[in-house]
Amino acid sequence: MELLYFIDDDDAAHTYHKLMAEEAGFDSTCLISFYNVDSAITDLKDRMEKNDPDWPIYVFIDLNMPIKSGFDFVDEIKEIVPSEKMPFIYLVSSSKNPMDVDRAREYNIIKGFETKFLEIDFFESIKENVKQKDCA
Repeated sequence: MELLYFIDDDDAAHTYHKLMAEEAGFDSTCLISFYNVDSAITDLKDRMEKNDPDWPIYVFIDLNMPIKSGFDFVDEIKEIVPSEKMPFIYLVSSSKNPMDVDRAREYNIIKGFETKFLEIDFFESIKENVKQKDCA
């Protein structure tokens, strides 16, 4: 199953983004929440060790979180996930600081930098990349 990961320390962001994704047609069982970078990285490592067929196709990560940032996540994931399994990563932030946007462009695995909150039309636009129809 192709999953969507939401990594954010804000519960309201999780609730809103999941609602928008569901309204766009994504199945709720494919929407996975993490409240920090370490728990998401641990989950990815566990899935790789088990050769789990359920794998994230998209990761939406808050840029500014306590302890580790969205950039920290990107630095870690590129070291542990092979390129053929790399999900589409979107940094999400409440502001579009030009320095953060420029820094995001330096990472070829970051597909976009989006301003909170992601709306239904955004989730509808990404559904075309979902191959397995059990999530979309």
